[in-house]
Amino acid sequence: MAAADHGIRNRLRVGGAGLDANFASSPCAAESDDAPYVRQAIASRQVSDDGLDAEHPQACSGSGESQPATKMTMRMAGTAMLAHAKLSRRKRAPNAFETALQEDTFLRTPPESDDKEEKQSCATSSARATQCKPKFGEVQFRSGLMTKACIVGPGSDPEKFYELIMREPTMWDLQGPRLILSIVGGAGEMDLDPAVEAHFCEGLVRAAKQTCGWIVTGGTASGVMDLVGKAMHMHDKRRQVPCIGITTFGSLKTPWRDIADLMDPVPDAAVVEAPLPAKEQNPDDVGLAALQEHHTHCVMVDVGKKGRDAFGKEVDFREKLESFVATGLTSSIQARRLTRGTSENLPVRGASETSHDGSISPHRRHAPSLAKIQKCDSKDLQERDRVLRVMILVNGGPVSFNLVKGAIEHGCPVVICNKSGRAADFIASLKSGNLTDYEEAWNTHMTAPPDVKMGLAGVPGGPEALKRIVESSVDLLRVRGSLLTIYTTDDRLEDVILGAVVQNFLADEELADDQLINALKRAMELAVQWGCEKRYVELARNLVNKLGFQDAAHWLLQKIVNDWSESGPELGSLMRWLLSTHGDALRKIEIANLRPRKLSFSDVELILAPGEKTSYAHLFVWLMENKAPVAVTDVLWLHLDYPAHGALAAAAICRQAGERMMSQGTYEDSVIGQRLTNAGNRYETMAVQLLKSLDRVDPLEYVFRRSWRWGNHHLISLAHHLECKEFVSQSFYNSAVDLLWVTPTPFAVFAFDKDPKRRQKNKVTAPYHEILLGLVFWKPERLPLRDLYSVPRVKAMTHALSRFVFVFLYSYYVIFARDATKNVLSLFLLLWGVSLGLVEALQITARGGIWAYLNMWNVLDLVLIAALLLGSFAFWFLTPTGLVSTRAVNAIHSLNLLPCYVRLLQLFELSEYFGTLLFTMFGMAQDTTHFLVLLGIISLGFSCSMTPILYHDSWQQGISWGFWAIFGGVELGDSGRIPQEELPMVLQGCTSFLQYFLIIASNVLLVNLLIAMLNDTYQENKERSRREWAFNRVDAVLEFASPEAHILPPPLDLWVSVQTLMNWNKPVSEKDSQNSCKVTKVVPLGPHEVEIHIEVQGGDFDAADESQLSWEESQNDSSSPSSSSDSNGRVKQASVSRLGDWQPVPAGSDGEQPHAGVLCYKNVPLTMPLRFAYGKKELGYKAVPIHLDEDSWTRSLTGGEKKHIAFIQQEVVAQIDADQEPEQRSEAVVMETNQKMGLCLDEITRLVKQVKDLEQKMDAQDKRHAEMHRELLELRVAAKE
Repeated sequence: MAAADHGIRNRLRVGGAGLDANFASSPCAAESDDAPYVRQAIASRQVSDDGLDAEHPQACSGSGESQPATKMTMRMAGTAMLAHAKLSRRKRAPNAFETALQEDTFLRTPPESDDKEEKQSCATSSARATQCKPKFGEVQFRSGLMTKACIVGPGSDPEKFYELIMREPTMWDLQGPRLILSIVGGAGEMDLDPAVEAHFCEGLVRAAKQTCGWIVTGGTASGVMDLVGKAMHMHDKRRQVPCIGITTFGSLKTPWRDIADLMDPVPDAAVVEAPLPAKEQNPDDVGLAALQEHHTHCVMVDVGKKGRDAFGKEVDFREKLESFVATGLTSSIQARRLTRGTSENLPVRGASETSHDGSISPHRRHAPSLAKIQKCDSKDLQERDRVLRVMILVNGGPVSFNLVKGAIEHGCPVVICNKSGRAADFIASLKSGNLTDYEEAWNTHMTAPPDVKMGLAGVPGGPEALKRIVESSVDLLRVRGSLLTIYTTDDRLEDVILGAVVQNFLADEELADDQLINALKRAMELAVQWGCEKRYVELARNLVNKLGFQDAAHWLLQKIVNDWSESGPELGSLMRWLLSTHGDALRKIEIANLRPRKLSFSDVELILAPGEKTSYAHLFVWLMENKAPVAVTDVLWLHLDYPAHGALAAAAICRQAGERMMSQGTYEDSVIGQRLTNAGNRYETMAVQLLKSLDRVDPLEYVFRRSWRWGNHHLISLAHHLECKEFVSQSFYNSAVDLLWVTPTPFAVFAFDKDPKRRQKNKVTAPYHEILLGLVFWKPERLPLRDLYSVPRVKAMTHALSRFVFVFLYSYYVIFARDATKNVLSLFLLLWGVSLGLVEALQITARGGIWAYLNMWNVLDLVLIAALLLGSFAFWFLTPTGLVSTRAVNAIHSLNLLPCYVRLLQLFELSEYFGTLLFTMFGMAQDTTHFLVLLGIISLGFSCSMTPILYHDSWQQGISWGFWAIFGGVELGDSGRIPQEELPMVLQGCTSFLQYFLIIASNVLLVNLLIAMLNDTYQENKERSRREWAFNRVDAVLEFASPEAHILPPPLDLWVSVQTLMNWNKPVSEKDSQNSCKVTKVVPLGPHEVEIHIEVQGGDFDAADESQLSWEESQNDSSSPSSSSDSNGRVKQASVSRLGDWQPVPAGSDGEQPHAGVLCYKNVPLTMPLRFAYGKKELGYKAVPIHLDEDSWTRSLTGGEKKHIAFIQQEVVAQIDADQEPEQRSEAVVMETNQKMGLCLDEITRLVKQVKDLEQKMDAQDKRHAEMHRELLELRVAAKE
């Protein structure tokens, strides 16, 4: 029995394969129909033949005679053990894998033998039949690595092998490749240069990892196969890339063949251990190989030969398999894979199948419906599954020439690794022209002993065959040009591989246009994944030639934002080529044809010129919204007409996207959100650096130049509107705001006058008391009264005085007014409220909506105006009728005084001292709000627990008394309180303790917490209060500089507000009731250039070119430029030119359709009062005064200014990138360290899991061993009885 124990234990690991083979070869196998069940019992129950034979050596004799009943035969044991299983098991339909096995799809070639008697014996024929079965399993190496392996025959169907073994989830479960890198070369005689080896290995693994590729080699631990395996271990420790070795079974050493034969012929793969190195090598194994441990999969092709005769016999199977995977994945196979769960009963990846007993297979779920399968476009399936294939020759001997020839015959490009020795150098030297004589090349490079022995004459076909290989002129070649590409260490391996692939399909004459387009797209994707910048332009140019620019650009842009968003800086060269060669066509691409179809950035309205479909600005915003690579957006930013506007918009887009990502809460989203926020900061820094670097353009003038493309904003308003606080805090921005604060409107006309003396005179910097006392009017060089009161600084003063007067009168009205005085003040305040309401309506209209208008101060304005109007309406109309009491109206006005006084605080924002204090106070108020939440919870807890104990009527007492504990007010009143002596002693002590603890919590803990919070807020705001004040101050300055802030303060501007809202303030130059000209807009284009937009009604359209723009100046005024004057020299006129043709506009109320046009006047002193008259003076149109509608000009940049700004843009981008390079290197080091730590943790986890799995298997084997011994003992006892 000890021998049986030993035999069973030794064969538990291999799944009973040895017993199955011996039993199949014995005469007992043919004695009964139960033989299949016996073999299945032996395989499933792990019974060992050694155990039985050791105890009963005569258990099964070759004579076929029956043994005594007391002797246990193999047949009797197997039949008894499976008696119950045979009766209870239901038959089921064989799956695809079992069907393939029954059809001998993967049948191995039987071994050759010279013994005829042995061939004729029954036992030998059964053994040979068993040896012809394919085997499947896993090889466990001494390092702990596992390699999935199989033994198949050379005639195996590549389609079924790919479908049922490589892709099947229960087998190898490989994902389909996008690229096959077939590595061929020498198995020995290799002496690679370390530099060549390192360069090749790193590039090979990097190319495969980035493209979900497969690497296919010979699979043995020798030559180039061992080199590739070690490279995979070094650069792909997680084994993400399938490295498949295909070798012949007979070329392996005897121990390796023995352990491989122990694998199972069933899908439940057995695990076999790699053999230990032999102390004494078998003479028959000299020159044979072992499996390479770093390959993930291994295919052993059994051709029936052993030893050196088996070398190279796997080439045909390997070529067929690679060719099928590369070109055989047609739509029929894909559709069959989708439908095989229903029609062919094949195992589907992720499909669902129900067995006969109603259970669902764990590998078959979510089966696609037949309707969905029928909707699959076969063309799309075929295009999606096209696989690129490249053969790489490293070193190599004479056999390599046949491999290269076979690859070329199938149209597979071949990359020759130069300086790797032997065959590779032989082909490279002849291909590059370094050598022209084949004999000389052979003697130079083919120096290995086998090569010298063979000689050039020994090559099949001789020099002619080699010449045809070098010239790529083998049979069946259907391409124009060579399929051979030389690779050296001066090139990136990815570039060489991609170049070989592109050269292959560009030269393929049989490739259809749609196939070529798809191949170009795939190559473009590979180029981006590999970072092959040299190939971008070539591939993009070919795509444009085949698809047309519109379709090619659409595809490239979609790829940039969807699949290539994480690409490196080299992708900018592609965008640079598109802009340089197809810039005009790129402007015609409509955003509506892209995905998403519209821009979601609504903070700034992007404007298109008439006839434009899109612009660089629109495309730039679309790329920013869809998170395009920074390299792409930077290139497009360099081509914007107003780059500073674009940079600020990009900063806002990135920050908004970053806030949305970080609000989702996950760690990954937080990382992405922080990256977007950093990108926003980068673009704002670019805008700052651009403005700081301007030297040929005045920065102050540039920030006030409006861009009609970007919502007609200048940089002052745009930066504030987008909340770019870093840009707002810059010195040039504050200088511009200071200049705007003291300059009359129109700002640009006065601030940027060509005469420095006049420019200085236009600034109003006098103290406020001089303006209030009128001292500025006594100065000899003073501004006109209208210009003086149009200065934002002066308007702020007059509006502040108006606000103080309003609050004073409102307070007097609420507190002291009686009788007639109250009636008069109520009427006056009603008009004042209407005036304030009209101003707010103008601001809402100017900002384009209520949401852009709302902020804290405007909300206060709406509240106080609504309360004032409501109280006044109730006072005049509801109180006399008795519907509302006088006390209620007074209460409304009294409560309204609070927002009125709070609203006065905005005026102090203009002061840096008070503004910083206000900002700190608002921060403390926010902290106090958070503090009140804690106070409320604690106070409610104590008051709710103590009130029912201490008071008879809890409702009357209430629970608010606990809130006053923070001020020490916790004395409990006697009214309604239960006397202390009536409470039990426990409750008296409890309430006293709670009252004491409430005082401690409120007066000590919470108060000190509030003090600490306020102190932290003060210190924090002290650091950034200057920046926040500068930002908030701009809001006030822009409000008073806007046209909505009238020169006259409320309520004096009531009529002006009504005219503006009703559009009654547009000047009209009339001739009669039928002929008139309305001035709709007056826009300055410079300090002395103006553009007038008109609408002409009537028939005098030709008179527009003779329209008159005049002004009046004194004799000693030299402020105006040169112009024509009349006879007395006081009235002057400017020359006029009409821009464009007349454009019809919607008809007016009288039914007549006016026509719009634009007139341009030059050499106009815009600081003077202007008068406009349509046509000649003889036509009779009256002159009307006009005023500028905008405070800055929109003149386009000159050619010199554009070149200067473009040069600065490039310097800014280079500087920003240089500053961020150290940070990027640090991030790369951190990421690499994290990756290595992750690899180590994964390796430790894998090893721990593997140890646990082995322990579980050993425990299970021990249990099965004990159970089998028990059953054998029972059977032995039963047999003896």
